[in-house]
Amino acid sequence: MTTLSITPLLGTPAELPCPAYLGGPLPDGPLPPVPDLVTAVAARTPSRPAVRCGTDEMSYAELGTRSSRIAAALTNAGVGRGDRVAVLAEASTATVAAILAVLRCGAAYVPLDPGQPDQRLAEILADAQVSAALVSDSTADRLAGTGVPLVPVTAGDPAAGTDGAPVDVPVLLTDPAYLIYTSGSTGEPKGVVVEHGQLAASTQARRLVYPGEPTFLLVSPLSFDSSVAGLWGTLTAGGCLIVATGAQVRDPEQLVRLVDDHRATHLLCIPSLYSYLLDAAARLGGGRLESLRTAIVAGEALPQELVERHFVETSGHCELVNEYGPTEATVWATYQRFTAPAPVTIGRPIPGARVYVLDEQLCPVPVGESGELYVAGAGVARGYHGRPEATARAFRDDPFAAMPGERMYRTGDLCRWTNDGTLEFLGRRDHQVKVRGHRIELSAVEAQLCALPGVREAVAVPAAGDTELVGFVLSPAGAAPESLRQDLADRVPAVMVPSRIVVLDRFPRTANGKTDRAALRGMADSGPATAEAATPTGTAQPPTADPAELAEQVSAAWTDVLQRDDVPADVNFFDLGGHSLAMFRLRDTLERRTGRRLSVVALFQHTTVASQVALLRDGGEAADADAANGEARSARAQRARALRARRTGLMQEAE
Repeated sequence: MTTLSITPLLGTPAELPCPAYLGGPLPDGPLPPVPDLVTAVAARTPSRPAVRCGTDEMSYAELGTRSSRIAAALTNAGVGRGDRVAVLAEASTATVAAILAVLRCGAAYVPLDPGQPDQRLAEILADAQVSAALVSDSTADRLAGTGVPLVPVTAGDPAAGTDGAPVDVPVLLTDPAYLIYTSGSTGEPKGVVVEHGQLAASTQARRLVYPGEPTFLLVSPLSFDSSVAGLWGTLTAGGCLIVATGAQVRDPEQLVRLVDDHRATHLLCIPSLYSYLLDAAARLGGGRLESLRTAIVAGEALPQELVERHFVETSGHCELVNEYGPTEATVWATYQRFTAPAPVTIGRPIPGARVYVLDEQLCPVPVGESGELYVAGAGVARGYHGRPEATARAFRDDPFAAMPGERMYRTGDLCRWTNDGTLEFLGRRDHQVKVRGHRIELSAVEAQLCALPGVREAVAVPAAGDTELVGFVLSPAGAAPESLRQDLADRVPAVMVPSRIVVLDRFPRTANGKTDRAALRGMADSGPATAEAATPTGTAQPPTADPAELAEQVSAAWTDVLQRDDVPADVNFFDLGGHSLAMFRLRDTLERRTGRRLSVVALFQHTTVASQVALLRDGGEAADADAANGEARSARAQRARALRARRTGLMQEAE
């Protein structure tokens, strides 16, 4: 194996295992800040569509004009260079213009999640020390008592009568561009500060990896750093950003229709959501994803089964890209591009990045051995806002850097180099356990379980006082647990074989859609009977007219999805821990339990067991489904009319 000798700035010379640790180069010289690139696109191609959401469309000229007006309103509210502006608004064309406006007036945007409780929002506002907040009509009341000046995102609408000179405050690459808040180890919000230089580098790398002018479907909430990829990777390239509404993100079938209606070429989402999207595309049929050229997944481990299914459902015309990267590295640090089914890794570093796999003494580990992943290079963020100690723990001097003062970020993720120079993700450092005195990597057990026939995903958790393991697997074919145990016992040491394997058809998920390991640990500790009965597999039950039996079926479906025994008939689904991904899992489970398929619109309108029983009893799902389809058809018709009117106007202007 080729080695690369590097004399570090700190300590003794070290051998890095292969040159794959280094990403490709970025252009020489300082990179232009993102807002400058967007305004340059607007100057070159003013009539090109920039953002679409529902029936609204905004050209690059309109995006520039509206963002300038909002920037003027922010300036009038006292916002200046280096300040921070909160953004609490639903996804829309106006919100995209508002975010650009924050950057144009020299401030950093702080996106807030409208789904967060008021106390959490107040904590973030206080921690970020924002100078103003951008709000919509439906969110303004939530910040009314905070004392923060509120500016409506519609301030950029010509109908709002907003005046003000164009605003474009020059920024330095060391000025903050945005703060994304994550939960710290204690659960307190912790703001990652990303500077313009890091945002520019990350965005330039994206344009190198994904050249062209994409039509990008944005499904990530603005409070997630993955939204940065869609926003600036698209608008700096002169592409068109398709912004999915909250209702559309909650329904994979609507997302599939968005891809088809707008001929989207790119999208990015977590693997869990992409799996549902492929399911929806298969149900709808008709080649609804044929316009897609690149499907990007990120945010959680990519199952091998999903890679295989992607190429079946897209007939091989769409590449699949697995991105990896923490918020602290400005969205992404490595990527693997699939043009055909292949073993899953997290690939190689992006342009401008360096990645190291190090031991506890910060020495590189040999190829094939596990170590902690560190990310260095142009995308490493400034640190945590107002938390110097946390910043010092996570961001360290880079001993392998060519220039003094460069830093690397400690990810807490375990990886290893493969012989072909790619990185294999092994899980978190805190997923290492001792079982009967033996050190076991849970990710290694999970990888072996995933390699068994019929297994889509797998999670291993310690149980019984860490004296044994319990394995949970997703198996659409309903594989037999004991058969899986025997197959695994033939492959690995006895200490790595779970004492029990529980076959589920869905994993419990956290609020952001990731696998809820804590919930699975609770199921493991509750004993075999509870765990194995939690989510039974099988074919759909025939419909029943008996109200009592129907109530039992609906309650059982809720129990399956929420992984709890106590399901009151009159308590809201979301108050019991449900979320959007769980809601369309509930739709599938209700169909299996009751033999009837409800529309997502109906489920979000009827969010208790009792109301869903009544809905099924009264046959209301057909009417709701028809209404949802009618609304979708109406929206498409309105958008088509708006586009025709716009084209006519442009042709008249040209004449």
